[in-house]
Amino acid sequence: MNNTKINTFIAGLLSLTMPLGAFVVTSGCEYKPISELSAEDGIVRLRELNQEESWERLIQEINEYRSRFPYSQYAAEADLMQANAYFKTSRHPEAIASYDDFLRRNPSHKQADLALFRVAKSYDAQSPEEPEREQATTQKAVDKYAELIERFPNSEHAAESKERSASLRQRVADHHLFIGNFYWKKSLYHAALNRYLLILNRFSDLSEIRMAALDRASESYLKLAEELERNPNSDAVSYFRSQTPAQLKERSAELAKKKQDLLGTTPKSKASEVSEG
Repeated sequence: MNNTKINTFIAGLLSLTMPLGAFVVTSGCEYKPISELSAEDGIVRLRELNQEESWERLIQEINEYRSRFPYSQYAAEADLMQANAYFKTSRHPEAIASYDDFLRRNPSHKQADLALFRVAKSYDAQSPEEPEREQATTQKAVDKYAELIERFPNSEHAAESKERSASLRQRVADHHLFIGNFYWKKSLYHAALNRYLLILNRFSDLSEIRMAALDRASESYLKLAEELERNPNSDAVSYFRSQTPAQLKERSAELAKKKQDLLGTTPKSKASEVSEG
């Protein structure tokens, strides 16, 4: 192999090992790293990558651009493009962090509603569908959808936000009912009662689950009253030692009556019978 061929071979190897953006030859022109471009030329480069949907390369180039031009008039545009690139590639934690940072810096931006909507969508995408699993991420999605509806009621994303929020609220409520029933089956009536009361406080608009919570909350008060009568020093009723069994039965009767009132009937409930007895 002669020297010319050797030099050509070595040059080819070097071009493959050079970092992305160092140089790329396209149509015979040298591709300059973004750090060597002006802010104006740099944003043009980023727009082209965004148009091409070259998401991974766009993310890398924006990192360089932000480092080179931290106070550019195009900084917000670059930040939003990077957040969108994370979102498009389903890198949801990075998308959330990027959109949150964008919104913190640009709360009145014309695309602030889109950024907030995609924060909600990113939490939504990470939400487990099974009610027995932890739903903290689901609740965050609900909160962000609600924030969008409140801040941008006329947003094109408001309708979908309302729809998804309603669906996810039901999932969160189902989760609390699942946990309450789990405690109930373990005879941990105080822990179960806390979940049922939480449902009644936060999800009173969900009629079916509200009825289930009313029924079980009423029964929980009865179980706790019975335990308090049997063993006032039991750890199971430590939270209720300042109350009497009669007071707990009264509370049980109130919830049972409330359920019957909502059903439109008023037959004497088991709770009220026990209370009267």
